[in-house]
Amino acid sequence: MTSSLEKGIEAAKSGLMEESLGHLKDAIVEEPENANVWVWLSAIIEDEEKQTIFLKKALEIDPGNRPAQRGLAFIERKKFIPPKPGEKLSDYTRPIGVFKQSTVSPSQAAAHVAAENPMPAPAEALQPASVSPAQPSQIGQTQSVRRPWLDILLYGLTLMVFIIIGILIGSTLLNVDIPYLSRPTQVLAVLPAENGIFLLENDEYTEMAMKQKLPEDLEGVPTTNSLKPEIVINTLVVNMNRLELLDENEQTIAYQAISAENNMQLLTPETELTPGRYCLVYSLNPNNGEFLYWCLQVEETQAPITE
Repeated sequence: MTSSLEKGIEAAKSGLMEESLGHLKDAIVEEPENANVWVWLSAIIEDEEKQTIFLKKALEIDPGNRPAQRGLAFIERKKFIPPKPGEKLSDYTRPIGVFKQSTVSPSQAAAHVAAENPMPAPAEALQPASVSPAQPSQIGQTQSVRRPWLDILLYGLTLMVFIIIGILIGSTLLNVDIPYLSRPTQVLAVLPAENGIFLLENDEYTEMAMKQKLPEDLEGVPTTNSLKPEIVINTLVVNMNRLELLDENEQTIAYQAISAENNMQLLTPETELTPGRYCLVYSLNPNNGEFLYWCLQVEETQAPITE
């Protein structure tokens, strides 16, 4: 029996958006905890506020849903960069075909891969029956002597490949992280209440105001006495590869970025900072001098008064 989600998807593919919307509304009732229902619903409407609500709902259900993450990043980016002609949300969510779930177990998947990629037959099975080990072949060459250790090595390598494939398929189907194949995720004691970039001190967040030029005063610039402040980046619009930490003299400060829960980044300087102003600078369009700035002020630590 075809589900309402599948009917909605087929209608959307055919350009029947009103019909698709009707099916997807039914799908919300049938599968309210299916993140893909909410992703598809956001893709066929034009209301940006509702698109944001639906994509956030999808991420509440499935925090690792890549189409929903890409869709929210596109909406955030539009606040700073106008979209290209014809560019729309569905160009980034692209959720076609994700509603089907595999019921194949890891062992069955590995066996299926093995069946499609059979191991090579032993060397003697490939020889014509009419040729004996000591008899010259028809092309004037003598048959090579079998090497059992080579067969064993090939079997071992083939088996190892199948085991690795089975483990990878199993980890994907069961959503299990494999040690040494995944980076650790930093767990924060308290999460920020909204999107943005924050100074984190004593489990409290102070928002760093976004500016389009270097600030001339301390309005919206939080202060700290920490020489290695922690900055939490809770927005999908920032590409970490285009982000720099600069001091007052526009010298680059090396920092370490650690992935945290809910796709956040925890940023800390690699060395202690000296008192002064420091800014995270995000390059929008360096050729036109378009940058975004998030700044903080490091203040000098007051030495304790001794009598």
